[in-house]
Amino acid sequence: MPLPLIDAPADLRALRAAHQAAERTEPPGGPRVGIMASYTADPLVPYLATALGGAYGRPDVHVAPYNQIVQECLDPDSGSARAGLDVLVVAQRLEELEDGAWATGLPAVTEAAYRAAVRWGATLVVVLPGLPAADPLGVAGDCWSDGRTAAAAAAREAVRAALADRPNVHLVDLEAVLRSLGAARAHHPALYQYAKVPYREEVFHHLGARIAHVLRLRAGDTCHAAALDLDGLADAEDVDGLGGVLRWLSAAGVPSHVLGGPDAVTAWRELLAGDPAVPALLSDWRFDDRGPDAQVRDLAAGLGLAARDIALLRRREDRLTVTVRPVGGGPAETVDLGTEAAAWPSLLAAAGVFDRLPVPGAPARTPQPRPGGPVGEDGAPEQSAGALSLASFIAGLEVETDFRPPRGAELAKINDMLVASKEFTLGVPMAPAEVDAAAAGGDRVLRLGRVRDRLGDLGPSVVLALAKDGSDCVVEAFVISCPAMGKGVEVQAMREIAAHARAMGADRIVLGYRDTGRNHAAVDFLRSPAAGGSTESPDGAPLNVLLHAESAGTPGAFETTETAETFETSEIGAVIPS
Repeated sequence: MPLPLIDAPADLRALRAAHQAAERTEPPGGPRVGIMASYTADPLVPYLATALGGAYGRPDVHVAPYNQIVQECLDPDSGSARAGLDVLVVAQRLEELEDGAWATGLPAVTEAAYRAAVRWGATLVVVLPGLPAADPLGVAGDCWSDGRTAAAAAAREAVRAALADRPNVHLVDLEAVLRSLGAARAHHPALYQYAKVPYREEVFHHLGARIAHVLRLRAGDTCHAAALDLDGLADAEDVDGLGGVLRWLSAAGVPSHVLGGPDAVTAWRELLAGDPAVPALLSDWRFDDRGPDAQVRDLAAGLGLAARDIALLRRREDRLTVTVRPVGGGPAETVDLGTEAAAWPSLLAAAGVFDRLPVPGAPARTPQPRPGGPVGEDGAPEQSAGALSLASFIAGLEVETDFRPPRGAELAKINDMLVASKEFTLGVPMAPAEVDAAAAGGDRVLRLGRVRDRLGDLGPSVVLALAKDGSDCVVEAFVISCPAMGKGVEVQAMREIAAHARAMGADRIVLGYRDTGRNHAAVDFLRSPAAGGSTESPDGAPLNVLLHAESAGTPGAFETTETAETFETSEIGAVIPS
């Protein structure tokens, strides 16, 4: 999801009107978001909601009373505590804290919010406060190492350091917005005096977009590679500035590719003539008579990615645009980087198309240069295959899945996934999950899997519902969210199923599924050797996987029975063919 650029015109009134219309006509389908701030934060709601709602459904937003952050967090009967929040956004301004106590006051507020988020099972987004708008000492304050500005910076960095490695916690820096807009354009002293609203609408617009950006990154809504389309470019003037863009992509560790038709080879030669270092900045290039959509799909398949994981860069009429497709579906989103070629790299960074969230505890990553392919004698590129395989891509993600019984507040999320998931699901309707099914052991088991990788925390991504039926362990629900699909989570889930089947004393695992036309990812996996296998239960009896394909004409009737391939292995799904 591209972030709105600071100088790009935005119709804020239209965004607010769209939010009001959605509230009247659309039921909440997105996350339950709580906002706590030391000031009146209601102006943030329409911008956060519209930035999230386009891809994930309208969020249900709860705004706590202003300047009641600690009270809301500590009171077990507060509105926020009873709201069943999925996401908690906390924004404390330094100006509402006692002068001289910022270094202790700000960390104390955020610590209270963190503890509350943990109790509620919510993701925490902390808004790092901006620097104070004015220093009473004026220019003289610039000289003081322990003055107001220095104290503000120290308090901000103390919070950043305290929260940086905590799971399920993210930071959004308000100072980045205030600095880009400028103090006069950002602050609204009169409105603060009247209604405790310290900022102008533009600030709330960009802050809401940044918060939504973080939440969408958690869902995997980012691009992992770039494709530069040279179609329609003919001379050196047309490719001016593209070398700088490729240099930025290389420095950011983004694999880059050049695409185009046969006529684009001329532009390619001009690009090489203007910047001979270009081949070393690229992972691959390809020119043929297919359109860019087909080329991007082929490129994605070679990289083990989905087409939506690749951003398409195009220069048309002297403007550079970047087009991406959100993970949650919906129309493509395009950001216009304008006509000033020298500004394209910085604007590309500001758009956040390739942003990634840090993984708590992960070592710092240093981008590595991307090797290029060979160039023919005539200057045209020779075709080369992508060096990245699907297996190496998955291994490099360092995926971790934690399965546990869900908390009561998470049952609503589970039931949403059971209804809304279309891609990786058994396709067989299931009754809503009940609280007693969340208990460990027994004849019924419900498990929620949280997934994270080195690109970010994906949050709740897997639902497993199992029931013992005689000597069978019947899988009633097997759901994986789209961002977690294709990352080896499927095999980890099968191992979890096998562990519970053994604990139940079952002889086999039975999965009934229906091909809905959209759940091919699940059907293909269940029919693959990676899903099947044979192991032994604690008493030494074989434990097999049995698949039932439901008849399309008679729901509930199963017309075929398949037994998955058997492996010599002690764990189900532990062997994945290479």
